[in-house]
Amino acid sequence: MTKKKLAVICGIGALSLLVVYKAITILNDRMDENYIKTHYIFDKSFRCNEKQAEPPVLANLLSNTVTDGTLKFFRSLEQRFAVPSIKQLDDHFSQVGKYLGSGLKESEARRLFGIYKKYLMCEIDLGSDRKYQANSQDPFKILVLLNRIQNFRRDRLGKKTADGLYGCDVKEREYVLRRSIIITDKTLYGNEKESNLQRLKSGMWGGQEVLIGENAEPYNRYQLKLLLYVKDLSELSERERKLKISEFRKEFFSKEEIQRLKALDDQLAKEKQDIERYRAAEKAIERLKNITQEEKNERINSLQQEFFGKDAEAFRRREAMRKGAEKKGSF
Repeated sequence: MTKKKLAVICGIGALSLLVVYKAITILNDRMDENYIKTHYIFDKSFRCNEKQAEPPVLANLLSNTVTDGTLKFFRSLEQRFAVPSIKQLDDHFSQVGKYLGSGLKESEARRLFGIYKKYLMCEIDLGSDRKYQANSQDPFKILVLLNRIQNFRRDRLGKKTADGLYGCDVKEREYVLRRSIIITDKTLYGNEKESNLQRLKSGMWGGQEVLIGENAEPYNRYQLKLLLYVKDLSELSERERKLKISEFRKEFFSKEEIQRLKALDDQLAKEKQDIERYRAAEKAIERLKNITQEEKNERINSLQQEFFGKDAEAFRRREAMRKGAEKKGSF
C-alpha cells in the first residue's frame, strides 16, 4: 500500500471518527435537554436549611454530613491559603492540612481534608473544561449546563457529598432559571404562566418558604404581572389594553398611587408625542434643498430649543448617542 493511499485511508478514518463524535455529542445534548424538561435537578424532597451568613468555625464541622455551610468553609480556606499558581497547589494543601490539624482531632481533620482535596480538584477541573463554561444567555441552555455541572460533581465527589455541598445553591439557581423561562415564554398567556409558576413553586419547594426569585414590593409585583400578560395585552386594542392595565393596578396600588401612575402615563404620552412632532419637523428641514447644511443645523438647533427648552442640550447629547449607535449598527 502506498503512503498516499495510507494517508487517504487515515484521513477518512479521522473524518469518520469526528462525525461519530459530533453525532454522539448532539445525541447527548438532546438527552440532557429532554431530561431537564421533565425532571428537576432538585425537587421539594431536597430541603435547604436556613443558610449561615458566615462560614462556620471548625467546631461546627464535626458532623458526618456536609452542607452548604461546609462549602462556605471550603471557599474561605481557598482564600485564606491562596497560592499564586496552580503549580504551588501542594503548598496550599500543606497549609490547609496544618490548619485543620490544629483545630480538630486527627481522624476528623483527615476526613475533612480528604473531602476538601476532592472538592478543590473538582473545582479546578470544572473551571478548566470549556464544555462546562456558559456560552449563552438563554436560561434554558444555562439550566441544562447547570445540570451537567452538578452531575460532574456527583461523579467526582459522590452524590451525597456533591448534593450536600452544592445542592442549596444549585436549587436556588434552578428555581430562578425556571421562573425566567416561564415568565419570558412568548407562546403562553398570563393565566397559563401564573399556573405554571405555582406548579413550579410547589414542585420544587412544597410548603417551604421561598425567599428568592420573588419580590413582595407592589411595584415589582405589578411589573411582573405586565410581563406575565404581555401576550394578552399585545392582542388587545389600545383602549382595551389601557383598561386591562387599570385592572392590574387596582390589585397592587391604592387610589392615590394609581392617580400618580396615571399622571406619569400622561407625562410619558406627551413626551412621546413631542418627540414624534419634533422628528417630523426635523425631517422636513433636512429635506429642504434651497438652504445650506449650516443653515439646516441652525434651524434644527432652534427647533430643539423650541421643543425642549432648558433640556435641549441633554436632548442633543442623547440624539448624538442614538445616531452614533444607529450608524455603528448599519455596518
